[in-house]
Amino acid sequence: MSFDLIALLTIVSTAFVLFIGGWVRVDVVGLLVLAALALTGLVTTAEALAGFSSPAVVTVWALFILSAGLTRTGIAHQLGQPLQRFSKKSEAVLIVALMTAASLLSALINTVTVAAILLPSTMELARRSERPPSRLLMPLALGCLLGGPFTGISTPPNILVTDALRNAGLEPFAIFDFTPITAVIVTAGIAFMVLIGRRLLPRHTTGGDTGDRRTLGASYQLDTHIFTTHIPAGSPLDGRTLAESRLGSALYLTVLALKRKGIMMLAPRPESVLQSGDILIVHGNPDMAQRYHGSLHLQVESLDRVKDFFPKCLQAAEVLIPEGSPLIGSTLAESGLRREHRVHVIALHCPIEGDVQNLRRHKITAGDRLLLQGEPEALEALSRQEFVSALRFVAADDLKSLAGGRTELLSVRVPQGSVLADHDLVESRLGNAFGLTVVGLVRDDSLLCMPSPTEKVQAGDLLVLQGSARDLQVLECLQDLEIEAQSPTLIAELESQQIGATEVLLSPRTTLAGQTLAELLFRERYGISVLAVWRRGRAYRTGLQDMPLQFGDALLVYGNRRNLEALARNPDFLVLDEAAARAPRLEKAHIAVAVMLAVLLSAILGFVPISIAAVAGATVMVLFGCLSMEEAYRAIEWKVVFLIAGMLPLGAAIENTGAAQMGASALIAAVGDFGPRWVVAALFTVTVIGTQIIPTAALVVLMTPVALSAADTLGISPHLLMMTVAISASSSFASPLSHPAHLLVMSPGGYRFLDYVKVGVPITIISLLVSVGLLPILWPPHG
Repeated sequence: MSFDLIALLTIVSTAFVLFIGGWVRVDVVGLLVLAALALTGLVTTAEALAGFSSPAVVTVWALFILSAGLTRTGIAHQLGQPLQRFSKKSEAVLIVALMTAASLLSALINTVTVAAILLPSTMELARRSERPPSRLLMPLALGCLLGGPFTGISTPPNILVTDALRNAGLEPFAIFDFTPITAVIVTAGIAFMVLIGRRLLPRHTTGGDTGDRRTLGASYQLDTHIFTTHIPAGSPLDGRTLAESRLGSALYLTVLALKRKGIMMLAPRPESVLQSGDILIVHGNPDMAQRYHGSLHLQVESLDRVKDFFPKCLQAAEVLIPEGSPLIGSTLAESGLRREHRVHVIALHCPIEGDVQNLRRHKITAGDRLLLQGEPEALEALSRQEFVSALRFVAADDLKSLAGGRTELLSVRVPQGSVLADHDLVESRLGNAFGLTVVGLVRDDSLLCMPSPTEKVQAGDLLVLQGSARDLQVLECLQDLEIEAQSPTLIAELESQQIGATEVLLSPRTTLAGQTLAELLFRERYGISVLAVWRRGRAYRTGLQDMPLQFGDALLVYGNRRNLEALARNPDFLVLDEAAARAPRLEKAHIAVAVMLAVLLSAILGFVPISIAAVAGATVMVLFGCLSMEEAYRAIEWKVVFLIAGMLPLGAAIENTGAAQMGASALIAAVGDFGPRWVVAALFTVTVIGTQIIPTAALVVLMTPVALSAADTLGISPHLLMMTVAISASSSFASPLSHPAHLLVMSPGGYRFLDYVKVGVPITIISLLVSVGLLPILWPPHG
């Protein structure tokens, strides 16, 4: 045995060991092979580096960009949406629809990308059809793998064997030469899954979200904090906006979606109008939804006992905030007017903003006119303070017009067992949540006018409120709301191409530490909702608007992806999942479709080589904004590119050292006398076994010289054996380690290694039998 052959076998054996052991990345192994071949002189410098300029390598990375363009513009997602119409069909129909869609999409888009695109749709399909995800996710992965070889540009093995034929001076495969054999294998594979394979599928119920979504959902326990409620017929909430419903301010609930007549509206805006029959999907603490439920905690009563007394008990006055007042810059809560001076602000007019609607958030400025109410003695005492000036008493007849209708007197009883009992008035949140001010408290037939915010409520107390009767109606409505469902499957419905959730951190350069979400007007400014704040190992869901932000806080946010993108550009925040904060460029979808069709047609009609067409198409997609150049770089699977480029010189080395002839001779010696079909069967078997432990691109590079040499020695069609190599290299069905598409569904499907073997081995045998039976007909051995 010559030195060259010994060196080659050493390099190949070492590469096999590294591929199998997994101690070194496969792309690094490819580069090590390239370097070793060049340093030992088995290939020339030009042959060693030829892989980087190979049309096969160029086509692979260009197709990654084209695939990303279809994904970035939303085309890929839209192609998967029609699957939902099959949700009420039988399991057999579901499997046929899913595998057909996956295999057809894999003809145009990278197989792993197709699996990633259809995974959320498949999870939703499982939820709607009330089946475990494990019944559908493996058929999804198998559909992607079965349909991968549909065209000459859909998988690296097809591209590599086509390029190898061209380099050997033979006519390369056309783009649809792979379609007939693949179509039969796909049909046979789907038939097997429907008739036999689905009976081998497990019924694991541990599926969930995938990747970062699953981790995010588990960290924040979303499955136990998302539930539904509905607006009953005749509810006073009918016709009111979400903001007026007080679900957020009163119950700390965030409305994530609104389902009306079967149509889901995600991330509704605060001004969205509610209707009777609406189903609300909300996030929050389920216990808070019971805070006012069933009229157990507050009961509306008549004002007959106190209505004659209160006009005499309370008086209104208007004051002006002068320059230099210590109240300037503080909010009303910080001013101490209610706590220290026993007066409350009914209305406020700012010289800059005009009439202020949100009194809680307004910071007092010089020139503000405050309409106050309190006992006459308290107002007189206040007039002697230097921080206010120009106190003017207001007649009762003028009060209503000045206060904008917020002066109605109302009353509620605190019954036995109320959650409000033994809590002070601030904790009752009647003011913050409903805009209702407690101006009196009747206890044991005695009246306390303008009670202190720290006054503790007791069971049996009658609270006299001032505000709007509409706000009291809202309080009554919230007592009728009930939790109707609490299910982790709701999460799957809450994200779409336009709407998503992600986690953001305060950046090291932030100026927002110490400020609250209310002060930042976070919802109004960014158009997204904060569902929870992660701080010191736990998630907070209540009182978020008034929680000062701290360094190290993580915010779980939900809303329109375009708004999430804008937040990601804000230097005060760091978005942890950039993919979740990327909105699809739907307006560019028609361009992406046109470019992809142009690439395919130019390759089919032979106008230009597929490598040039793919590069030109990728360039046009970037030029017209379907994706940015940075996104194009990120879309390329550089590991695959470097693996192929590094391993391609191995084919030349196998030819140069005579190893190809030796391998071919061994193959011929074993089955050559039995005819071409046995050669196809042996070549298929060796290749498909190799795919279980060796990357397919590397294996194709090894097997193509052997196939070409065997064809030459036996005098049979090289296209027959090269097609066998391509199809067998794509038949990696029996191991979760053989293809990333299997790994992608393994966790959400709850699959075990044996699950893949039970289903994958029979399909591999079917692929072998179809290839042995059909390939010699499609590519006659002596044609």
